[in-house]
Amino acid sequence: MAGSKPKRLKHEVSDVVAEYRGKLPLYEEFTTTCRELVERLLHTEGIRVHSITCRAKSCESLAGKLGRGEKQYEALGQVTDLAGIRVVTYFADDVDAVATMIEREFAVVPEDSIDKRKALDPDRFGYLSLHYVCTLTGERARLTEYAVYKDCVCEIQVRSILQHAWAEIEHDLGYKAVQGIPKPMRRRFSRLAGLLEIADDEFMRLRDELAAYAVEVKKDIAEKPSGVLLDKVSLAAFIEQDDTVRRVDQTIAERVGAKLEKAREFWAEFLLEPLRSVGMNTIQDVLTALTARQAVVVREFRYLVKEDRIDVLQKGVCLAVLWPVLLAETGDPAAIVAAFERFSVVLREGTVQEYASGVVQRMKDASAERRDGSLESA
Repeated sequence: MAGSKPKRLKHEVSDVVAEYRGKLPLYEEFTTTCRELVERLLHTEGIRVHSITCRAKSCESLAGKLGRGEKQYEALGQVTDLAGIRVVTYFADDVDAVATMIEREFAVVPEDSIDKRKALDPDRFGYLSLHYVCTLTGERARLTEYAVYKDCVCEIQVRSILQHAWAEIEHDLGYKAVQGIPKPMRRRFSRLAGLLEIADDEFMRLRDELAAYAVEVKKDIAEKPSGVLLDKVSLAAFIEQDDTVRRVDQTIAERVGAKLEKAREFWAEFLLEPLRSVGMNTIQDVLTALTARQAVVVREFRYLVKEDRIDVLQKGVCLAVLWPVLLAETGDPAAIVAAFERFSVVLREGTVQEYASGVVQRMKDASAERRDGSLESA
């Protein structure tokens, strides 16, 4: 039929596949090597991504590709996706950061690469992804560990996690072109694609606003802590910069011979709900409560831990003691037991019931001392 694409003969396909079968171990090694190289480069750049996966094309997949005749290949070397890497980022703008790194560290083949984010018409739907076809740079290919791969070509796809979700669902449904979608459903496809693009934009805005809040809240804590609501970000900033926290933490650390280290990422989130459960709603609430109970908190730490020496403590350890102290002031051991169970607090020695009864009694005995909460009385 005039204008139709010539089909490859079966023996031609089998010859190319047989050639590839002999080179498959090399391409499997090359694929793994490229993935490891991309991982190292991203780590060096400080770019966090959701996942990096790789695959060498199977012989069956290559045979299917050649047999479809969508594009004519004169030789195996013209097939550009024998090795494939997929980088899935958390945010859409991280795709550009990864792209910049790839263009710098690999030799990109422009005529075979495509940015589907730009190629897709504004009124069409489909997954947005960046596809690079590249080889190792001449400089890298001259290195001993890479020399064997100097003629190998790799396809690197980069997309955000939401773009990836669309592509995976679209592939599973079996519809990649608008012409294949039943007409009544095309609008729904377009709406879904648009929603994912909007979600990508909104996640980036939330990330940027949270970063700005983390900077601004430090100033707010120093100037007006009563106006700063207690949340993960504000609590982490308070732990890091407040003098009372630092002073009580240091006293606890000195008593047990421990070194104070920067609070880990999860620490503020771990402390947040226990503090809220005892009425701490603002940074000022926490500061006022801690200031009035410094001595009690320092002494109570030993009952919670019961160790003569500890190597390392996180900054903010005093707040991990403050909320049980506040709870004990209610005089209800059962409430302490329930709270420890709720927040998955495990004691190193003794039972929670024993500790609960003991701390309630100690709070009664220390009522006079709480009138002088300074560390000198600890």
